[in-house]
This record gives sequence, C-alpha cells and structure tokens, in this order.
Amino acid sequence: MPKTTMNPELAALIDEYGRLITYPQAAELTGASVRTLKRETQNGRLPCYRVGSARVLRLKTADVYALIERVA
Repeated sequence: MPKTTMNPELAALIDEYGRLITYPQAAELTGASVRTLKRETQNGRLPCYRVGSARVLRLKTADVYALIERVA
C-alpha cells in the first residue's frame, strides 16, 4: 500500500498539539469560539470523540485543520 505524505502545515500542528485536541485548543487554532465549534459538531460538520475513562471530548487535529481549509 503506498504511503501518503501529510500536509506539512498539518504535520506541524500535530507535532505541536498532538493528534487529539480540546475544544479550547481548537478555538485557539481557528479563531472561532468554543461555542461555535460545538455547534459545528452538533450540526455534523466537526466530529468529536470521547476519550478515556473520564470520557472527555476531543477533536482530531486533522478534522480541525480540514475545517480551517474548508472555510479559508
């Protein structure tokens, strides 16, 4: 299976923040409010994931980056 190369900007974000980020971190990256990002999740445009035993919500950095690319 051929290996795909990752966008360098996305790779830099993952190096800095990790593969999963919080809503406040995503808000910092996008310039949108946490409330707006949660609305995007509720409307099905930004998936979120429950992580760990505390079941905290996290977003994939790649999904947030895709949202930035789609809007910008």
